[in-house]
Amino acid sequence: MKKLSYFLFFLIMPFYTTLSAHSQELTTEKKDKITSEITTAFEKSIKAAESLDSQALADCVDDSMQAGFIVRGNFFRSFTEVMADFEKNIIGCKAQKMNVTNKKITVLGENSALLVASGDYSLDLEDGRTLTGKFTYTMAYSKMNGNWKIIHANM
Repeated sequence: MKKLSYFLFFLIMPFYTTLSAHSQELTTEKKDKITSEITTAFEKSIKAAESLDSQALADCVDDSMQAGFIVRGNFFRSFTEVMADFEKNIIGCKAQKMNVTNKKITVLGENSALLVASGDYSLDLEDGRTLTGKFTYTMAYSKMNGNWKIIHANM
C-alpha cells in the first residue's frame, strides 16, 4: 500500500502543479503594456552593459528576494557578488556593443514577467583588440515600487 501511495503521489503531482502554475488572466492590452514596459527596462540594462556602467546596471536590479544569479555558468547568491565579479572583469575594457537578435517576453502576471534573449556582442579592449561572441539571457522581472526590476538572471 505504501508503494502504491508513493506511485500515485508522483503520478498525480505533476498534473496538479501544471494546472495550478499558469499565469494570471490578463487582457491583451494589459499584457501589451507590460511587454512594452519590460522592453524599456531591458533596453536600459543593455545600454548600461554597453557602457560598462556598474551603477546603471545595479539600478536595473532589485535583489531583495535574493533569488540568485548565474553569470557565465557561475552561481552568485547575491547581486553584490555579481557586481564584484563585473568590476574585476571589466578591467582593461573600454566599451561593448550588444546586438539583440532574439527576444521573447512572457507576462506571468501584473507584477511578474520572464524575458529570454540572445544575440552577438563585441567588446573593445584598451589594448586595441576587439573580442566578439554570442550571449544568451534569461531574466525574471518583478514590478517593485512601480518599477520593473530584474530579480534573477541567467547570463
